[in-house]
Amino acid sequence: MTRLSVTHAGLAYGSRPALIDVSLEIPSGSLVAILGPSGCGKTSLLMAIAGLLGLDEGFIMAGNRELSRAGKRVPPEQRGIGWVPQEASLFPHLSVRDNIGFGLRKGRRRNERVEELATLVGLTSFLDRSPGQLSGGQAQRVALARALAPSPDVLLLDEPYGALDSVLRNSLSRDVARILREEETTAVLVTHDREEALDLADLVAVMDQGRIVQVGTPVEVYESPATPWVASFVGDTVELAGVWRHGATQCQQCGSADFCEPTENRPGCSGHVVCALGDVPATAQGYVPKDGEDVRVVVRPEWLAPSASGVPATVRGVSYAGHDALVEFDMAGQKERVRARIAAPFLPSIGQDFHLTLRHPALVFPLPSDAELA
Repeated sequence: MTRLSVTHAGLAYGSRPALIDVSLEIPSGSLVAILGPSGCGKTSLLMAIAGLLGLDEGFIMAGNRELSRAGKRVPPEQRGIGWVPQEASLFPHLSVRDNIGFGLRKGRRRNERVEELATLVGLTSFLDRSPGQLSGGQAQRVALARALAPSPDVLLLDEPYGALDSVLRNSLSRDVARILREEETTAVLVTHDREEALDLADLVAVMDQGRIVQVGTPVEVYESPATPWVASFVGDTVELAGVWRHGATQCQQCGSADFCEPTENRPGCSGHVVCALGDVPATAQGYVPKDGEDVRVVVRPEWLAPSASGVPATVRGVSYAGHDALVEFDMAGQKERVRARIAAPFLPSIGQDFHLTLRHPALVFPLPSDAELA
């Protein structure tokens, strides 16, 4: 197992920056997802780690070994880094067996390693087939086995499930995550799929415009996003205007009249906020607002739930998704609308009167600046 470190990395294509002061620690044996929109720098970071692009600033280390710094880099073939691309890119003239063993010296150990990996990826009965006889998912399994065969220090996965249908994508991605953990391989997965990142990774690094804007566990990134943009990128959000208040409020979640201390399953409350949802417990994200300050309130639709004693609301729309639905509500006496995620068997009808309560502390951010609004 090898720890991978990227420190203050900078890279530009001519005058256009691709990576800006990127630092990331990838623990040994962990799976880290690089999540971000198209063009944010995810693939550039992966190519820099692989040695396919040089750095203009900073450096990259694998364990105690320096791989890259400005003006200097170890060639890709000498890095001990494997790569699984978006397309399987198998050698069409070689069998599955020979594709898996391509990077290994011939001999008994090669045969044993090929058999071992074929078992690991569930393809023992396909070893003598050609790539043309495989499905898309089977071909990606072969590509994974081929990348793992030399026991790389680090494995890079560049959106390897993008060409697969959603059902196969979900099952294969989980199988791959399991295989990487069984092999104790340090891995970096590039994806723009937030559910994939949150489901598979030990850590998630969110990128935007060449920068890493937050790194944390999936729970940390989802429940305590660093910015409203991160909040909306990793999941659905409801944004409301609010006024911050110091002091405690009776917390409906734990029953305490004091500030909640954070625990493994509950974020802490550092005050409360008055908004369209009433006077609710809240936590300020990364700053300390003044008492009475106008703030930006962010909650997730699944944090809102039906309650006999909640805030009065009226159903205005239902977006059905099979297992659940996003239900839009008018709040009594308020101009703002909210959306709640409600399980499908219990969906209300349009026009129905309802009561909502917030079962998670609201997230509070500063109001957007003029630059953000522009």
